[in-house]
Amino acid sequence: VHLQQELVALKHKQQLQRQLLIAEFQRQHEQLSRQHEVQLQEHIKHQQDLLALKHQQELLEHQRKMEQQRHEQELEKQQREYKLQQLKNKDRGQESAVASTEVKMRLQEFVLNKKKALAQRNLNHCLPGDPKTQHSSLDQSSPPQTALSAYNHPMLGTYDSKDDFPLRKTASEPNLKLRSRLKQKVTERRSSPLLRRKDGPISTAKKRSLDVAGERCCRWLSSVGITATFTLFTCQQLISSSSSLSSSSFSFFCLCLLLLVLDGDWFSELIKQLKTTTLRGSIHALKNANDSPVTSLCFSAVGLGGLPLPSPSVSKLVRGHRPLGRTQSAPLPQQQCGQAQALQQLVVQQQHQQFLEKHKQQFQQQQQQHIINKVCLVYDSLMQKHQCMCGNTTSHPEHAGRIQSIWSRLQETGLRAHCECIRGRKASLEELQTVHSEAHVLLYGTNPLRQKLDLSPMFVRLPCGGIGVDSDTIWNEVHSSSAARLAVGSVVELVFKVASAELKNGFAVVRPPGHHAEESTPMGFCYFNSVAIAAKLLQQRLNVSKILIVDWDVHHGNGTQQAFYADPSVLYMSLHRYDDGNFFPGSGAPDEVGSGAGVGFNVNMAFTGGLEPPMGDADYLAAFRTVVMPIANEFAPDVVLVSSGFDAVDGHASPLGGYKLTAKCFGYLTRQLMSLAGGRVVLALEGGHDLTAICDASEACVSALLGNELDPIPDEVLQQRPNANAVHSMEKVIEAHSKYWRSLQRSASTLGCSLSEALQRDAEEAETVSAMASLSVANKHIGKRAEEEPMEEEAPM
Repeated sequence: VHLQQELVALKHKQQLQRQLLIAEFQRQHEQLSRQHEVQLQEHIKHQQDLLALKHQQELLEHQRKMEQQRHEQELEKQQREYKLQQLKNKDRGQESAVASTEVKMRLQEFVLNKKKALAQRNLNHCLPGDPKTQHSSLDQSSPPQTALSAYNHPMLGTYDSKDDFPLRKTASEPNLKLRSRLKQKVTERRSSPLLRRKDGPISTAKKRSLDVAGERCCRWLSSVGITATFTLFTCQQLISSSSSLSSSSFSFFCLCLLLLVLDGDWFSELIKQLKTTTLRGSIHALKNANDSPVTSLCFSAVGLGGLPLPSPSVSKLVRGHRPLGRTQSAPLPQQQCGQAQALQQLVVQQQHQQFLEKHKQQFQQQQQQHIINKVCLVYDSLMQKHQCMCGNTTSHPEHAGRIQSIWSRLQETGLRAHCECIRGRKASLEELQTVHSEAHVLLYGTNPLRQKLDLSPMFVRLPCGGIGVDSDTIWNEVHSSSAARLAVGSVVELVFKVASAELKNGFAVVRPPGHHAEESTPMGFCYFNSVAIAAKLLQQRLNVSKILIVDWDVHHGNGTQQAFYADPSVLYMSLHRYDDGNFFPGSGAPDEVGSGAGVGFNVNMAFTGGLEPPMGDADYLAAFRTVVMPIANEFAPDVVLVSSGFDAVDGHASPLGGYKLTAKCFGYLTRQLMSLAGGRVVLALEGGHDLTAICDASEACVSALLGNELDPIPDEVLQQRPNANAVHSMEKVIEAHSKYWRSLQRSASTLGCSLSEALQRDAEEAETVSAMASLSVANKHIGKRAEEEPMEEEAPM
């Protein structure tokens, strides 16, 4: 009894001690929790202080720049006011003395031109006179010898300065000198740009004298030949005397003849110097006439109203010239010619417009075809800022170097040059809520709202010193939400461009990944499910009826499966390491086939058996051949989205992969998926942490999307059969889904075959089918002939 009492007392004492220990543990736990909460609040407050300090610095910098700009504007305004005041204070003499450089140059040019004109007018100009006097002078001396001393003209002949003879003085020389000086004064007065000539109408007597002068000119030209006359004048002399020439019908007639041998530049310069509109129009008509020079000259002279037609001897100017009159090559009357030209111009304009429209359509079609055949890459360097606050990237598998290395590799290999590269955008909060809850979106998609919500996420202190939502999913208070939304928006932007046929296909180089993110839970480096959100938006905005999501990340996409588990319009197929639920995340069993209307539309190609041996190219190619592609072809999707994780490539340790696939194998898998949905395939980067492995795999996938010729599958892979664990895993999938997909019944017989054996069986089956079809056709022909033979025997009877 005494022992029992002692035992009871000892038990009671132990219970008391246990309760004390539990209470002490709870007290310490609460104390640690409070300390952790205080540290977390201090950390968050520190981050807020840093942000506020940064914002304040930016504000001060902005204010400093604004003050500097305002100061510069005030200085500039003061300078303008000072200059204006100086100009106002100047008197008239000072203002007139301030002349611009342009004005000085214009004045200097005018003075030089006038001096040249005076110097040239002092030279004697030789003009023809009465036939009785062989030569007479209007300006006393002959013109200077220029390049025209030996002048050739195709119609008017050749002039040589050696044939010229000196001018002879006449009895009327003093009178000519006087008239020359008077005429020079008039010319100088009229050539001034500051003066205007106010001519009155020409009197009848003067007009009659000018007509007589015109007749004398015609007779003289017919007697001495036109070559000797035209070469007596240079272009500068004609221009300098154009004002005086315009006042005389005789001089104008000679001027018209001279225009026949002037080139285009001289003609244009001479027209500028003429002040009379009538003369200018007449000369234009003469120069642009379609008939012979003599005919044009005659009609131009008649148009002045003061010149008679030249005498018949003028026809000697051009040998062999046809008489005036209507010819076959003559132009139509002016009215008819104008209508014909207008009609012809309209027709040419319409043809030109049609040609431009046709060329524009062809260019747009070519441009559209070029765009459709383009592979698109989407990337944004802002996603690299999602990093642990400890600053040590080597301790975290999911780091910024992943996408940076892939982007650099695509640049080095030249694949980026053949792709359409676009920048991403941040997904809106409404877009994120198509898959995730509102609380989840506000919590992980916004920074300022976090402090306003009464939500305390389970942040943990990581061993590296940073903060995370779990032991391996880091969180950066400043950049994580922006990077996660940018990854989602980039995938959505690319998917919509491919689904709407703007681009052929594409690859999204994004982070953080997304296929583990569930409706209200971030995990496995993921916050928002990019591929699932893109698929939801395709359903809502583009009414895409059938979407295939293939997930070949070595980890099961539990978040994507949750989003579409009851949706028959989205077929989710995942190839992953399962190991009876002992590999992260533990979901993705073969019997998880969907629920409700979505039964059969959730296919988990779950590999079991650990790493004895690890899965390789032969096993994945067999799974694609027997499970993935038969179901996908039977589903016939409109768009194919790929959660493209590359952590099954050789080089990843067991916790992050452990399989032995080659990077080129993913190029073969991509090429098989391109046979679906008209080639509308979009790959979005998920997992994969060995930089060499993910860069090689990304290069292989982009090369396949571009349509480049892939390296052939090695013979050892073609001849290798899938291992026993892989065959057993495929059998479980076919057993679970054969009642939903008829195509699996045919592929079940070739599970253990190598790729070459399966191809040989397919060829033999095709030959058998062809033989059976030909035999059936032959039997029909034999039966038909057997029916026709008795009729042929009875015919003679």
